[in-house]
Amino acid sequence: MEIGLRKGKIIEVTESGLVAKIMVETDIGIRETLSYTSLTGPVKQGDTVVINTTAVDLNLGSGGADFVLINLDNLPLIIKKSGHIMKLRYTPLQLKVWAEEEKQELPLEIKNPVILAELHSMLLPAALGVWAYNPKLTVGYIMTDGGALPIDYSQNVKRLKEIGYSFLTFTSGHAFGGDREAVTFYSALSLASRECDVIIAGMGPGVVGTSSIYGTTAIEVGTGINAVSALGGRPIVIPRIMQADKRERHAGLSHHTLTSLKIALAPSEVVFSDRKWVALDLAPHKVVICRFPHLDYGAFSLKTMKRGYGEETEFFQTAAAAGSFAASVLV
Repeated sequence: MEIGLRKGKIIEVTESGLVAKIMVETDIGIRETLSYTSLTGPVKQGDTVVINTTAVDLNLGSGGADFVLINLDNLPLIIKKSGHIMKLRYTPLQLKVWAEEEKQELPLEIKNPVILAELHSMLLPAALGVWAYNPKLTVGYIMTDGGALPIDYSQNVKRLKEIGYSFLTFTSGHAFGGDREAVTFYSALSLASRECDVIIAGMGPGVVGTSSIYGTTAIEVGTGINAVSALGGRPIVIPRIMQADKRERHAGLSHHTLTSLKIALAPSEVVFSDRKWVALDLAPHKVVICRFPHLDYGAFSLKTMKRGYGEETEFFQTAAAAGSFAASVLV
């Protein structure tokens, strides 16, 4: 196990906020770096920082960024808020959150429709699909720890917060930074059911994947079906349908979706927007055909695997259809 670290000096702050964008001069050149100011404090030109360069050193497309590990000119940081639950436990990056389980009793059962998304890029169109059917509904997003762990990294969450509809976020497992913090996915479901009409659950940006059948975090959809069903909810799956992916395993209906459905121990509803899938046998899961809502998809700068709406039209339409279907089943 290895981690790439470099010490450098901030020569420019190009964008401030919860995720500050800075330029850091190091012995290997100038590095474009991200700084989570809620974790390591504000940054300014001239600060000396230690940055994690691992992902960029490996030339990773997903998660390929340098991050500030510590700001040597912004110490000490004092813990002031309540709570004792640790996330990223027993690592040099462990942090304290005040989990909702420490504050209140949680419902033991849920009745909500829960949309299970295997890619973070499904979140935005799925939420828009819900509001296209009924703009008065509250959408809850549970971010699991299958991808990025800080929710502040998500541009989709930022857009959904800015749109103006009712939207709440819940971070479960080692994911952190949501409106509500949860220790487990089950408790996140319970929490979201109390405040939200429709729940969307899925990892943050940066799915972890290999060419092997089970070596991907995308199959958390299968365990998600189990969790939703066990608590009494209604699991609804967005299938991953790709038109422009050159990898055979993701052409058309992705093997990741099929693997998740295979490992699920309870039935779910799998929503498609095109009737060409109507005869597909996914038993014991049910194929549902739902028309996608008419939205200006191009206005939202939708991206999945760096491809836009024009390249992956059915992918985004399917996610929006799942959102509309979930809204339609509310009693």
